[in-house]
Order: sequence, then C-alpha cells, then structure tokens
Amino acid sequence: MVSIANLPQILTSDEIADYLKVSSDAVLKELENGCLRGFKIGSEWRCTDAALLDYIGKNMNSSLINRSGSKKPEYESTSFTEIGEFDYQWPLASEHFENGYETTRKINGRTYTFKIGFTDRQAAGQMRRRVVVWMDNWPLVEFAGSNNYESDGLLASVIKVESGKQLRPSGKMPDGYKDFHIARYDSIVQGPYASRNLAIIVSKDDLESMLRHAIIRAELKNRI
Repeated sequence: MVSIANLPQILTSDEIADYLKVSSDAVLKELENGCLRGFKIGSEWRCTDAALLDYIGKNMNSSLINRSGSKKPEYESTSFTEIGEFDYQWPLASEHFENGYETTRKINGRTYTFKIGFTDRQAAGQMRRRVVVWMDNWPLVEFAGSNNYESDGLLASVIKVESGKQLRPSGKMPDGYKDFHIARYDSIVQGPYASRNLAIIVSKDDLESMLRHAIIRAELKNRI
C-alpha cells in the first residue's frame, strides 16, 4: 500500500503562477503545450512538485543561443536498432505497435533514447499507417500515411510553432526545417478533419528525418 507521505505534492495552476511570479494564463499555456508536464482532472490542470522542478531546471539550463533559433542542437548520429512489436500506454488506453526502432543520440552533451513505432489507425476518414516518435518515452510527433500510402509510402506530420499551434501556410517556419520536404498536410492526407496547415512529408523508410522532426519539436518544448 502506497503511503500518502510518499506521494508527490500536487499544485494548482494558481499556486504555480504564484510561485513563479507569472500569470495563471502563462502557466496554463505551458501546461497545454506540454512544456510543463501536468494532468487534467475534468477541466482543471494539476502538476506535481517534481514536474515543476524539472521544468525550472530545463529552462535554467536551456541555451539562449538555441532558444533564439540561431543555432541548431548538435548531436551525434548513431544507427537505428529494430525492436519488434511493443505496446504503449496512453492516458486512456494501450496502443499496439507492430514494429519499431530505437536509437540513442547525444544532444548538447546529454544522451536521449528515441523510439519510432509503426501501426495502423483510423484517421481522416480511413484506416491509415501511423508512426509515433518518442524521446525517453515521451511522445513528441506523429505521422499519418497518405491516401496512396500503399503505392507512394509517404507520411505527413504537422509542424508546430513555439505556442504549440500548427503552422499555417502564411506563418513563419521554425528553424531547422530548411532541408525538409514541406507541403500542406492535406496535400497527401485527404479526408474529414484533415489539417490544412503545413507539414513535413517523408518516406516510410526515412527514419532520420522523422527523428530530426522530433528533435526540433523537443527543442521547441524546451526538452533539450
């Protein structure tokens, strides 16, 4: 039996805002875009003291050069190892992945483990190929197969800006995407509720581009 004394302290958004000397809206923004790890009970956000300390530490250690976007994260390339099928537990359900790959990358002096999983899931009106990329078991980006996936093997993943919102065609492209194939998401993923915003388009075998996309997302979330 778990003792209450051993459980982490739970903080409200107002308590976090008071501690950090910022507005509650600023805290909610960080919770909603995933920069500050928290959880919802109904419509209200909660956060543990450990997650808050982790958030403070990462922001204190973030390079001002990286945050300004004038320098990309530096990392050493290593090969991918096939890991076979596995299950991932989301907050509400478990998802089975038919196969996956793992690699470790040393980024700015710290080593991270990345996993890329492949499965199928209903999206935009039909069953599609689905790919998720995790960093240290934290999901960062996901891809959906094109309408013609069986013949072209293409996947799309939306690009997000620092606020956590999807990048509109008229928006400013985040640093790091210069060498990617960029197009509207619905240029290859067509159907109900398909995003009309910008996405990277990759081949199903291009694990390195999937990883680079995840690393950029991690940087935007201040996780590296």
